[in-house]
Formats: sequence, C-alpha cells, structure tokens
Amino acid sequence: MTQLVQPRLVNPPDGDPGVYLDFRFGRRAILFDLGELSPLSPREVLRVSHVFVSHAHMDHVAGFDHLLRLRLHRPRPLCLIGPEGFVDQVEHRLGAFTWNLLDETSIDFRLSVGEFDGRRITRSAEFRAREAFRRRDLPLPEIPEGMALAEDDFAVECVALDHGIPSLAFALQERLRVNVWKASLEENGLPVGPWLDAAKRAVRADAPDDHRLEVPGHGLVLLGDLRGKVLKTERGQRVVYVTDAADTDANRDRIVRLASGADHLFIETPFLDADRHLAAGTAHLTARAAGEIARAAGARRVTGSHHSARYGDRPGALEAELAEALDREAPRALAGSRTSAEPAWVRRWRRNGLSREATLARFEALPPVSPDEILGDWNGVGLPTGHPLDGLLEGLGWQGKRFRSADDVDPLVFAPGVALDPRLMPVGLALRWPQLAGSIGARVAFRLVLPVFRSRRPTARLATVGFRGTASAAMIYDRQPIIDHFRRIDDRRILGLMEMRRADPYFFLLVREPRRQSG
Repeated sequence: MTQLVQPRLVNPPDGDPGVYLDFRFGRRAILFDLGELSPLSPREVLRVSHVFVSHAHMDHVAGFDHLLRLRLHRPRPLCLIGPEGFVDQVEHRLGAFTWNLLDETSIDFRLSVGEFDGRRITRSAEFRAREAFRRRDLPLPEIPEGMALAEDDFAVECVALDHGIPSLAFALQERLRVNVWKASLEENGLPVGPWLDAAKRAVRADAPDDHRLEVPGHGLVLLGDLRGKVLKTERGQRVVYVTDAADTDANRDRIVRLASGADHLFIETPFLDADRHLAAGTAHLTARAAGEIARAAGARRVTGSHHSARYGDRPGALEAELAEALDREAPRALAGSRTSAEPAWVRRWRRNGLSREATLARFEALPPVSPDEILGDWNGVGLPTGHPLDGLLEGLGWQGKRFRSADDVDPLVFAPGVALDPRLMPVGLALRWPQLAGSIGARVAFRLVLPVFRSRRPTARLATVGFRGTASAAMIYDRQPIIDHFRRIDDRRILGLMEMRRADPYFFLLVREPRRQSG
C-alpha cells in the first residue's frame, strides 16, 4: 500500500515521545504528542495543522513554546486536542507571556483547544492573537463518539488509558482511499477537474453504480462505469500511537481494540521485563508487555519508544525484548536476558527467508546506530529475501567488513582477510546472471584473480545518512553507486541494507568480532 501519510518518531527512542505524520501530497502534518521539537525543521513545524496530546507531563508538552513561536505571526490556524483540563492548562501557558504588542492589526493567528474525556470532546475554546489570546469558549464539534477529529479523508480515534491520570492514545484512520488512473482517464477522453472530487466522495459514501455524475463535455456518467476503471480504491492506512499506560487488563483491552490491524503501531517500551516493578510503580508498560499487546492486536509494524535512560549502557536491549515478544516462536526465557543470544526473529529469517515488505518493516522498526558505535571488525552473512545476491557473496568467501575509522573502511573483506576493491567487482554481472556468478567455475576463477582485486587503500567511508525517515550510520562506497544503511539489532549485531541503483535492497547481518587481547 502506498503511504500517503508517512509517520515517524520525532526524537530517538530515548528522547521525548512524539510522532510526526506527514501528509505526502497534502501540505500538512499532524503530531501525536508535543515533546521536544528541535529535530523538526521550521518548514515541517509550519505544516502542522493538529496536535493530539496524550497528557500534560512535561516531556509530552515541552514543545508547545517552540510550536507557538513559529506559528505566532502566520495566519494558518492550529488545533490542539488533549485530556480533561487541557484547555485550562493551555490558557495558563499563554498567560505566562506578555502580549502587549498584539492588537486588532496583528496577524489573525487562531489557536483552538479541545478536551477529550475518553468518549468525546467535552470542552472547546479558541485563543486569537488579535485578542492577546483571551479565551473564547466554542460550541462542541458534532463528530461521532470515540473520535477526536473527523474529516473527509481521515479520522483520528481516541481512547483514554490509565497512567495514574488519564493518558490518551490515538489512531489515525484513512478513509477508503480513491485514486484516479490517469492513463484510463486519458483513454476514455475524460477531463481532469472538480468532478473527480465529487466522484471520489460518491465512492467513499458507497453510492450505487447507477449514481450519476456531471462530467464536463460528457454529460451524465454512471459511477459504475468509473469504478475499477478510472477510480481505484485501496484500504486506508491505520497509524496508532500509545504511550504512558499502566499494564492493566483494562488498558490492554483498550489498546488492542484501538490498534487492531494497525499498519504501524508506535508504543512505549520504557522498561525491561526484569524491571517490571519499576514499570508498575510508574504506571508504564515494559517492552515485553508492549510486544504482547502489539501481537494480540495484529499490528503489521511496531516501533518502540520512550526508553528509560537507565539502559543507556545496554544499547538494543529494549528493542531485543520487544522483538522477542512479537515473535511467536521466541523462547520466553530470552525476553529479559542480555543480548548475547541471537534473536529468534533473526534465526527464523536466516532459516526461512523473508519477503521484501516484511524485511523493510523489520529494518525500519530497528533503532539507529552512530558511526562511532560500529568501528571495528564485523563478520557478515546475507539474509535471504529472494535477491539475486542471496548466498552469492558467501559462496565467494565474503567474511565481513572492517571499519578502522569513519574515513578508513574496507567494505568487502574476503577470506583470508583480504580487502577487495568494490570498483573491480562485477556487481552488474552478478545481478543479471546470478546463477553464472555463483557457479563452481566462477568461484574458482574468483579465487585465482583475488590478488588482482585486492585494495591497497580505503574504498568507502562512514557517515550519518537519513534513510526511510531515520538518520543512522551508513557506509558510502567511493566508486560504486552503493550505500549500505545500518540499524542496530543489539549490542553485537547490526542489520544492513545495501541500496543500489535499479535494484531491490539486499539485506545482510553483521556480527561484531570479539576484541583481540593484546600481549
């Protein structure tokens, strides 16, 4: 399914909670929670039309001043929705500033604020810059119960969870998506114009095939003649955000219902199961509990967040526990252990392979890694996805990669520890004729020319690169149009994605070699 709404964490998993949902073609965005916003560019912040706040603990609203500062002298309105008491809290925050420079000649920026009580919006107010943000009470919106926002293209559903105080969880649900096939439009001689919007609305409303539409130059056209030919429908995307919730049966039931069939679930994973007493004492979930909930909900993709700082010396531990809880075949004993054992999902991938869609989802769910963290020697092995390179490099003797520094990288280390020059490697040949490249004759020939391919200098470098919504370490080849993107699995393992022009991504696993003892 094409993502018209692209969600991502605003901060790293150990930073302030928050998800930015970018409407790809809509020149707008919404936010789930309002923590630190500095990772967002001013342009991204200015796209925000609505902010849905779970609760008013500081790490969930600390970005309010930053957002207000950027929006203050611009006419586009902004809407905030939060739990009960939120209108008063926003009013008090606005009252902390001096507004003597605002008057009836100021830009007419309007901030509307609503309160959701777990079932519906029960209170609404507006604050206008021209009135120095004096509060005006507004009539309540007429939207269905359980929704915080309802528009033609999408709705935002909401439930209240127990965090000692109410903490709201949100789900963005796109309506039935209706796309226009331009090629079919041209083939039938139909024009582009506002009539297409009316046709889309009719399809979303499940109008009958004999419903008539006025088409310029064609008179009345039956909707049934357009369905499946000019108008293509797809299931709308569902993105769910859950944070700060106690692990209770009632909370689990509410989250599972909200996240049922979610395309992407963002859920808090602050504590390991071994520290569940800390989670219970602060009304939070553990990573294991989050994984169990996500699995029960059938979420297609899961991203953990809101990590406690207590695990700063154990990178990847929370992600590993979440992955184990999501994996139906994972041994329960591994879920709270340290990360020395290979995760079950990795073992299963190596054994059975994985589809391209599933591999990308798995890659995007993993946390970033910095270039400094991956310095050293790494053993490598390909992960099967049906790619032409599956098993090929290992058959030729590929051992792994060597990162001496950010500017001193050997991307292809072959047995017996020889670094090869990627510029001389026939990558195009291997992609086009993988069976020939993997034949016994090709392997023998490769071993004979190995000294010729040997590199005498570094042939790649490390950098932090933004890819699929996350900035993480990447290896950039000097003389090949190839970038290897890395994500952390745990403290010993990295998942790699080789990005090449005109080719599907190739996935591989890197495992850190034990450090050699000196002396």
